[in-house]
Amino acid sequence: MSNYFKAFIRVVKSLNNDVFYNSFGSENIIEERLILAENKEEVKAILLEKYPQFFPNNKVYSKETKDTAQFFYVVIFELYDYEKKQITEDTSWECSYCKHKHSNTYLDRPRTQERLFGDKMFCKSDEDYCITQYKKEYYKDIELPDDENFIKKDSPVYIYKVTEKASGKCYVGKTKNAPFFRWWNHLTHSCSPFGIYLRQTKLSDWTFEVLVELPSNTADEDVFKIESKYIKDFDSISNGYNSVISNKNVLKCDFEE
Repeated sequence: MSNYFKAFIRVVKSLNNDVFYNSFGSENIIEERLILAENKEEVKAILLEKYPQFFPNNKVYSKETKDTAQFFYVVIFELYDYEKKQITEDTSWECSYCKHKHSNTYLDRPRTQERLFGDKMFCKSDEDYCITQYKKEYYKDIELPDDENFIKKDSPVYIYKVTEKASGKCYVGKTKNAPFFRWWNHLTHSCSPFGIYLRQTKLSDWTFEVLVELPSNTADEDVFKIESKYIKDFDSISNGYNSVISNKNVLKCDFEE
């Protein structure tokens, strides 16, 4: 009767350098996420046949030894029940961006970002192409939402302004995250036209400031109105970097200074 195994080929620590080693130990050179075999010895035989280049003396080590002929070793695990379940049950899924269909969530692990996209799944790659393209389209006119992991019950709401020194044009936004964290999001993750433009310039070309700090219990509707008032006052849609106004009614309302 065959059992479910996974195996990882690693380089011995004595040969490790910055490429193959980090603070947690050896890096995996090869990952075999599913091997059907009766036992670990059969797994070793399968690996030896498939990857003879890693075992020049035809011996598969399961740990590092003093043998000077050893360059690699293998760690083998039997799959956990939840991993077996992902294989034996129907866990097929479809990429939310390219619509490619995948067989199961174990062998084809999806790339997810629950905070931004809930239960949507994306093809996994070194470049994260699918989720990156989806994010660009989804947030092309708006900014990324706040990171709820860094918001406390008493976190205030900040209305902030980012101004380009040379042109005087600005972007107005709101956040319950720390302002420097929000500015970092603009500089690194934003897919809006403003975020894309910002990354093409120097940080020294801009000023960052908090316009107003609102109590944590300020109603969303009031936050939107205040943010929109500043967007209107600074004309940051027609002559700035905002794409939309938070509250369209602000154009019809009078605000007390």
